[in-house]
Amino acid sequence: MKIWFAWKWWAGKTTLSSLVIQKLAQHKDILALDLDSNVNLATALWMEKDLDKLISFWSKKHEVMNYTKSTSMTDWEERIYSPKENDGFYHYNHDFVEKHSLKIWNIKAMNLGFIDDEKRWMESMCDYYEMSKVFLNHMNLNKNEILVADLAAGIEMISRGTIMSFDIIFVVTDANFKNIKVSNQILENLSIINFEKKEIAIIPNKYLDEEDLENIKNHFSKYNILEGIAFSEELYDLDSKKELNFENINKLDEIVSNIANYILNYKRKSKEEIAKRIEFFDTKKREFLQ
Repeated sequence: MKIWFAWKWWAGKTTLSSLVIQKLAQHKDILALDLDSNVNLATALWMEKDLDKLISFWSKKHEVMNYTKSTSMTDWEERIYSPKENDGFYHYNHDFVEKHSLKIWNIKAMNLGFIDDEKRWMESMCDYYEMSKVFLNHMNLNKNEILVADLAAGIEMISRGTIMSFDIIFVVTDANFKNIKVSNQILENLSIINFEKKEIAIIPNKYLDEEDLENIKNHFSKYNILEGIAFSEELYDLDSKKELNFENINKLDEIVSNIANYILNYKRKSKEEIAKRIEFFDTKKREFLQ
């Protein structure tokens, strides 16, 4: 299963997703994939002391393309994203994953990384996001494994089709009108690329009071709404000190457990249905290039 937490800045994305990852890890093997150029997920998962050992895989774009038998990075027009039977595929214990991840408990954390300083003014992240899409489409997981992706904020990963192989999308938002607007843009784009409402859940987060919470619920009443984490000075201080732990705060534990149980009990699409969604993206691309 592959799940993605979608958000706008400052909606509590990494804190919430890291807590859910830790809760899920009590039941499944987790691959935590950080595709945000701000490398925060591994830190939130208590791996900060080993960050210097984390080998970002952004520089391996040609290796990924060659292994999966995709086209070269310069042949975008010819690239097909639907995996074929004779492609190279990755899995949880694949050598590439082992080499480019840190491990704590039964969680493996991978990080896309960012362009080297000397190239930053000449090179964009486009190729790396393109590689990520191919990597994710060629990642096979068994029933005891879950991939949780922390992607860049906003709609870019949707418009690029990076999430076509995912099962569940969580849209995390606070009550700020800008975040609600971006959340609506995310939902609109998910609809365009054939995600159904039942594959999406809204999580109100960092809201200040019941009025904020009702505002969020009213905006997204057509979707599943799960309880998120209300803003509190106590949680903010604990998070700032890197001492936030759901196990010693009962309400936080309840919220995180409910989200984790939603994932564990979710009836996912079949491989054939996921393949059909990716093929939809290929079809749209062919039509555009004609």
